[in-house]
Amino acid sequence: MDTTLFPGAKRPLIFGHRGFSALAPENTMTSFDLCVEHKIFGVELDVHLCQSGELVIVHDHNLKRVANVDQQVEDLTLDELKALDVGSHKDPKFKGEQIPTLEELFQRHGNKLHYDIEIKEESAKERGLSQKLLSLIQQYKLEKYVLVSSFNPFALRHFKRASHGSIPTATIFSEGEGVPKVLWHGWGRHISHSPLLKPDRKQVDERFMKKFSLSKKYPIICWTVNDEKEGERLLSLGVEGLISDHPTLFT
Repeated sequence: MDTTLFPGAKRPLIFGHRGFSALAPENTMTSFDLCVEHKIFGVELDVHLCQSGELVIVHDHNLKRVANVDQQVEDLTLDELKALDVGSHKDPKFKGEQIPTLEELFQRHGNKLHYDIEIKEESAKERGLSQKLLSLIQQYKLEKYVLVSSFNPFALRHFKRASHGSIPTATIFSEGEGVPKVLWHGWGRHISHSPLLKPDRKQVDERFMKKFSLSKKYPIICWTVNDEKEGERLLSLGVEGLISDHPTLFT
């Protein structure tokens, strides 16, 4: 399998987790702007297919945490989502921050950033998200700037088929609530056939790296790394990249 990710880019690859979320509301344009301002290599972000068919950037399926609205992203139109305030939960000074669309982000920053786009899709069925994501990436000529990832191995398989494997994909996994136990240790890779792995940092040790990186040649990108010593530990083990709420810790 081809395991080359962003050839020529300086290692380690550093991604702002939902943008620069230590300083600004997660997954907002302000958060992404800060990554550009600080010359961060890339941003990790989450996309959903909303009810009116656009790809919107927000983490949770339910909007209660970030917008104080007990509704599902997938049940609302773009206009309804744009009417929500997703900044005040972080700090009153961010009141009025909106949920951006992926297209808005691409229009604003283009190839100033690299993008780790996490597909947020609970179903094993394809609902059209993969083709829309691929079309946007192609429209903005960002094929060489994008990594697509997901906890859902079926979503990755759908995207991989749509893109004919032309854009790298990564299987995300962790041990915890909300993640089926069968997926805790990266077994989703057998469904997604993704050439990269994105484990929770707590799962990565020497034994893990020997199994997946040295023996099976998977590049490893870890999340969410907010401590310099933890970052040093992971980098010393040979991980390819880190995802951090405070990415300037590692630049």
